[in-house]
Amino acid sequence: MFFLAGLIVAVACSIITIRTLVGYTDLKLVYKLIVGTVVVLGWFAFLIVGFIRKYNILNAEAYPIVANGLYYLMGFVFILFIVIMMRDIVWYTIFGIAKLLKNDGWHIDPKNVSLLSKANFIVILFSIMVCAYAIYEGNKLPQVHEEFIYSDKINSNLRIIQLSDLHITRATSTTRLRQLVEQVNMLNPDVVVLTGDTIDDNVFLIEEQLNMLKEISAPYGTYSIMGNHEFYNDVYAAKRVLDSLGLKFLFNGGVHINNTNVFIAGIPDLNTMFERVNFWRTLNPSKKEDFKVLLSHTPIIINSLSDGIVDLVLAGHTHGGQIFPFHWLVKQANDYLAGKYKVNGIDMYVSRGAGAWGPQMRLFAPSDIVVINLLKK
Repeated sequence: MFFLAGLIVAVACSIITIRTLVGYTDLKLVYKLIVGTVVVLGWFAFLIVGFIRKYNILNAEAYPIVANGLYYLMGFVFILFIVIMMRDIVWYTIFGIAKLLKNDGWHIDPKNVSLLSKANFIVILFSIMVCAYAIYEGNKLPQVHEEFIYSDKINSNLRIIQLSDLHITRATSTTRLRQLVEQVNMLNPDVVVLTGDTIDDNVFLIEEQLNMLKEISAPYGTYSIMGNHEFYNDVYAAKRVLDSLGLKFLFNGGVHINNTNVFIAGIPDLNTMFERVNFWRTLNPSKKEDFKVLLSHTPIIINSLSDGIVDLVLAGHTHGGQIFPFHWLVKQANDYLAGKYKVNGIDMYVSRGAGAWGPQMRLFAPSDIVVINLLKK
């Protein structure tokens, strides 16, 4: 279903973009073919990269170059498409008003080929600039968001670092991962939790990247849960590998943290393994007086939780929209976008993630690391 929907969107957006850029101009055929090829490659990049990855066509040196190049092209054509749509909505509105006012309006007519060519050049140039900014935002180290939660239940202060949506693949930079781990360690966590989509590739082909996570230093442990992308890439293999790295995988289970009364529990991804979510098994080891933290990749889980069943939910999945204007679509699909919420008497923090899916790009949705300070009231 996802594949079919992606295919339909890619075909439709390719046609619209190509027709708008070169369909009404007097450019030579060779230039039209070049533009068409670039646009099609961009919109179908996720399918091309998926095919290369599935059949392991490229070696370890070539794959990151090709995959990142195609994904950046995908990000560019998406931004280009959005800018074209926004321009045309404004343009046709102004032209329509001019016609209503009995103005000839040829000098602002969207069908004026000379004017359209100039407008397209400006749009392409502007899209390149926006794309460059999005690449910068996507590759810089995450922002740190710090939250303070006070509760009578907490008998000992605890500092939890949340990392979400790293989306580690063969194309992931080991240098950036090392810097990310150093950033986490400098925040002096007691506990580190990874709230899903840590792995986004065959685990046996990303050992070098995953080994970086062994350097996370948290005296009371590092815990991980599954996201939808662990499911797509063999969740049980992901569990074995993460456990072997010391990132204890919580799958309908939980643990008491050191000598505190904080209980951290994790469930499978709600979207891909709904039938495997077992709250009774997950929370059964906890005590009534415990401060319960639930790790759920998908934030929408909070809608089905009643007051008192847990005290805090840490989630990810949304990326905060990652690239504008996906924010609106992501919010509609997940009810929650990013940041702190209070639902059914339960606190929840939704991380925008420290990585990215597809192109390592972000636009008005900066990556983040979340610091949760649990404090005695």
